Amino acid sequence: MLPTRHAIRCSRLALALVVAGLPGLAREASAEKPARLQPTRIHSIGDSITTAFDSNFILENPSESWVNGFHGFIQELLGLEDVNSHNQRADAAFGVASNVNGAANGADMDDALEQAQAALTSDPYYVTIELGGNDVCKDSLAEVTPPLDYLLQFLDAAMVLDPKLFGGSGGLASGSTVYTASIPDVKQLYDVGKDESGLFGIDCETIWLTTLIGFPCGSMLSPLGTEQSRLALQQVNLVYNLLLELATTTLNDLSDDVYWDFTWAVWDYPIQGNDISSIDCFHPSSDGQRAFSEGTWADGPFSAF
Repeated sequence: MLPTRHAIRCSRLALALVVAGLPGLAREASAEKPARLQPTRIHSIGDSITTAFDSNFILENPSESWVNGFHGFIQELLGLEDVNSHNQRADAAFGVASNVNGAANGADMDDALEQAQAALTSDPYYVTIELGGNDVCKDSLAEVTPPLDYLLQFLDAAMVLDPKLFGGSGGLASGSTVYTASIPDVKQLYDVGKDESGLFGIDCETIWLTTLIGFPCGSMLSPLGTEQSRLALQQVNLVYNLLLELATTTLNDLSDDVYWDFTWAVWDYPIQGNDISSIDCFHPSSDGQRAFSEGTWADGPFSAF
């Protein structure tokens, strides 16, 4: 049985001590941060969820990314879906001057450091992070990223985005926001997707047989897996999210300059069949991208706009 968040939640103090033990971080934050900057310069850190891989057509669908998506005459003409992305919502409220999708297909949390370094080159005020699906989705359960490694890789990226917190200089502009989204519940994807079909009407369980020859997420989707192994992987999936929540809370408490926010909206979203790609039975469809955008924006720091 999957434990509740409360049952396996680490104490905030314990994580604060882990974070505070990092080099250069031995101080308290000031009483107030500068005013939060409007999200007029957007940069995403992520994986194929954020590139909208296979959401509508095969391969990347940049206009349908939950963060960076856009919709205009060309998209309307081609019959592409309007996912009402964070970019579109921010543009309507504030006017967006820069919208950079820095995600990469196949990225895991070990790639966060490099993506964070690249993010600084676009001088963003609003950085989203959605990484961890590929840490869960390895070829086998034994290859899944250990939770402590996952946490430390996230903190490596944090040191780049908010180096003043660790006694350094540079990083994001004062008042910037880093908004980290939870990882989807991959077990829920399995439970819903096994009754769906993908490309050419092939049922998803048949498509997932190809995990035996390299299709992603054998750790969850392989026909050789058991319900026990899938539940064990779901617990790791949940622990990643708990660590992200606790890390961002701690970073936000300690940072003088950057707002660190987290949302459970992606994990909590009840996946429906039409939210799963009808191409690969794995990635979010256009409907899934729209749902992720709506849920994360509603739970985020700019939801009032």
